[in-house]
Amino acid sequence: MKKIFWIGNLLLLLAVLAAQESDKQRFRLIHADRMFLSNASSGQILDLSGKVHFFYGDTEFTSNRALILDAQKIARLSGNVVVENDSLYLRADSLAYYRIPQVLNLGGNVRLTQTTKEGKNRWMQGDHAIYNQEKDTFTVWSRVKAYDQKENANASCGYAFWDRQQGYAYLIEEPEIIAGVEDTLSIKADKMEYFDDERKLIATFNVRTKSKDYKANSDFLIYFADDEKAVFLGEPRFENDFSAAEASEFQLYFRERELERIVLVDSCLVRFAQEEGAELNNWVRAKDIELYIDDGKIIDFTADAQVSYYFLQDEAENQDYFINAASGERLKAKFDADNKLKLMDMGGNIKGTYKFKNDS
Repeated sequence: MKKIFWIGNLLLLLAVLAAQESDKQRFRLIHADRMFLSNASSGQILDLSGKVHFFYGDTEFTSNRALILDAQKIARLSGNVVVENDSLYLRADSLAYYRIPQVLNLGGNVRLTQTTKEGKNRWMQGDHAIYNQEKDTFTVWSRVKAYDQKENANASCGYAFWDRQQGYAYLIEEPEIIAGVEDTLSIKADKMEYFDDERKLIATFNVRTKSKDYKANSDFLIYFADDEKAVFLGEPRFENDFSAAEASEFQLYFRERELERIVLVDSCLVRFAQEEGAELNNWVRAKDIELYIDDGKIIDFTADAQVSYYFLQDEAENQDYFINAASGERLKAKFDADNKLKLMDMGGNIKGTYKFKNDS
């Protein structure tokens, strides 16, 4: 009889709790292997254990154990915690849910997964996290990792913030982004920001970009995914096995993430070699330079305004030795598949010297 009376009181309490809550915060218990109700000075506590399953409003919770502190409007969950709401799936080892102001404090193997309207997945994970349900923001720290299926990009850092409503995220504490497979493109910086609507990435300070074909360093980087364009500012430097370049601004253009064109803006210097890994003895200076790249090699370039260059060709079986140095207003050059100079054309107020080996 006492047992029936106790169960009756418990069910009455649950009904009263549900009636007192707004629709957004209404508690609805689906299942628990064990329930225990206790009264304390701070209010009533509902202890649930074993395959716990309940709802607060539209948000679904499952775990191995849950404590519902009614007066404090707090739910504490532990063991295989899962939270689901619409396109959001969240899991952790433990969770404290503060119903006012709708904040979830998570610990241990935290992972949040979002499914976009296009059916693509994004996830972010770490050791600790706070999810503000009302503002729809997610903050995670310690051994942070993330993945975006649409961008085919992985990220890692020490601390990250994700505003799902605004479509904005930032990463700090040694952030790194790897686009595509690991040897496609890697970006490191002091801070990175991503703007979802524009599909734009901004990396700030100590920016280091690396791929299988080149390296680029600068203070500032903006990458436009839709245009496949990267803009480097703040003393940018570029290098690969055949060349090194510097300018006030770099603009890199890609096709399917393969570099195909580089535009250098203002105070440009390009140094290059004829053999992979050889000394960069040859150079071109100009106000603006544009280079076309194929398989990591310069195949064509144009230089405009205040142009000067130096080119040394070593003697070989199929070529003569010569040195050419000149200045002018514009310069075009083409290279063959072996990175040998095939054509050089200069125009506008040309001044220069041409030296060759004299066998006489």
